[in-house]
Amino acid sequence: MATTTLPRASRVGGTRPVRLRAPRRQLWWTDAVGVAVWASLLVVVALWVSNGGVQNLTTSGSSFFITTGRLLGLLSSDLLILQVLAMARIPWVEAALGQDKITRWHRLIGFSSVNMLLAHVVLITIGYAMLGRIGILHEAFSLVTTAPGMLLATAGTGLFVLIMVTSIRAARRRLRYESWHLLHLYAYLGAGLALPHQLWTGVDFLASPLATAYWWGLYGVALISVLIFRIALPLARSARHGLRVTHVVPESPGVVSVHMSGPQLSKLQAAPGQFFVWRFRTGPGWTRGHPLSLSAAPTSHGLRVTVGVRGDDGHRIRNLAPGTKVMVEGPYGRLTPDMRSRKALVAVGSGLGIAPLVALLQDAAAHSASLDRPMTLVRRVSGPEHKPLQKDIDALVDAGYLRVLDLVGPRSKAGTGWLPSHLGHVPGRKAVKLLVPDIADCDVYVCGAAPWVEAVSADLRSAGVPEDALHIEQFSW
Repeated sequence: MATTTLPRASRVGGTRPVRLRAPRRQLWWTDAVGVAVWASLLVVVALWVSNGGVQNLTTSGSSFFITTGRLLGLLSSDLLILQVLAMARIPWVEAALGQDKITRWHRLIGFSSVNMLLAHVVLITIGYAMLGRIGILHEAFSLVTTAPGMLLATAGTGLFVLIMVTSIRAARRRLRYESWHLLHLYAYLGAGLALPHQLWTGVDFLASPLATAYWWGLYGVALISVLIFRIALPLARSARHGLRVTHVVPESPGVVSVHMSGPQLSKLQAAPGQFFVWRFRTGPGWTRGHPLSLSAAPTSHGLRVTVGVRGDDGHRIRNLAPGTKVMVEGPYGRLTPDMRSRKALVAVGSGLGIAPLVALLQDAAAHSASLDRPMTLVRRVSGPEHKPLQKDIDALVDAGYLRVLDLVGPRSKAGTGWLPSHLGHVPGRKAVKLLVPDIADCDVYVCGAAPWVEAVSADLRSAGVPEDALHIEQFSW
């Protein structure tokens, strides 16, 4: 410990006895969503069994391939519709899982569904080729060109494969977020193209009134959810609040804050730490959605987001004129004050991951009865000039609500990767304990780029932070 020097905290005020607000979250929601997902898969398997699936496995070699392919196709369809439901941003699902867990589930379900879809295609083709005693390629061509709905289904499959390929991390790094997001919207089209094939040739889809009711019901719920939560609700919310840009403020090199105001903001139901998808209606490309967290506690007077402007759309955002209309989707995310259950609060952020943390810290200061001592902000920045929202942080420090621990310098390439290079030799668990010795007794909010957040979170858990006290949001897509 004597050989390791970590940052010392900036000036703080004294402590005060307090009583914590009771958390309002519903803990059973997360389990309920998981149960619903598994239940849907069990229903699909049960419908397949009731239609003779198990018996057909042993009838013949071709029947084995066809029957197994049918099951994988049904499971793939179920998972694809669940993907659409996840993309619909249903409010109680968002509240139950949070963006971090939804992102993980989205990737797992997405890759699983497309892999099952490809296996379905291969097994069905092999089975019918064996049944007709013809070559596999010849059978594949015949199925695509003669089976009802197969041309559309093939196009849908191609879209799903494209989405899967562009979701691989190496491919994502080469794409702009806006391009990646546009490609993923084709998932809706892919699901629509697959429907005629299921109606016309899907034996299990229409095998019984129960099966038909299940599949039509699932498609109907997905369609209605998208129409309501991705189209109607955002349009209505944007019209109701009439958000407009008031001014844009430079924060640090390559970073600006966009301030907005509008009527009835108190009814927007946004919490500190949440994010919206913003569309600034000016210039070419205004339809691109930008998922940005609130960087200040929302008030009835206005909202603020802080964004890096070195990307492809940076020039347009940096030069937003006062009065520019803004469309919004949201609010989303569970990085909110309601997740707290302890009197001590620690925020750990990297880069612009600081933005939602500042909003949370401001809210906690405004409700200081929820604190029994000053809060702690552990801030990871690449250099002393890269400190966005410094005035807000200074105000909290000067008022005695906050102490700041800065981790400044280039990223460590060896040892503990979430620390700067000059501290990379310090084991992560030890670094956490040196920074905040009683970290296990605190609520800890973490926000930043996905790899950094994953590394920090692992060391926080190792240092004894309970799962219900660790609140995570990461920038990933």
